[in-house]
Amino acid sequence: MSPLAKKSLFWDTDIDKIDPVKHKGYIIERILRFGDFDDYHWLQNEYSTKDIKNVLLKEKSDLDPKSINFWCRSFGVKESICTQKLLAKTQELFWTR
Repeated sequence: MSPLAKKSLFWDTDIDKIDPVKHKGYIIERILRFGDFDDYHWLQNEYSTKDIKNVLLKEKSDLDPKSINFWCRSFGVKESICTQKLLAKTQELFWTR
């Protein structure tokens, strides 16, 4: 089953309106955060490593610190970049969201 058909990944979205090209950042982020092993393999076949890293390192992402740390290490992102991303995420004030 394609991850694009999973309500568990896209519970707040009309699945029929998801465009794999137009919404690739959203799709990648959801799979990195909530996907399983099969979803990740689909992601690797569908999008380039560069696309995935771009989503991982974008300034405003919904990825939690544990996910950022795991995926930074998985994709060989420099520790200094990963740490900077994690510090920025943890210092964000809740009322500024």
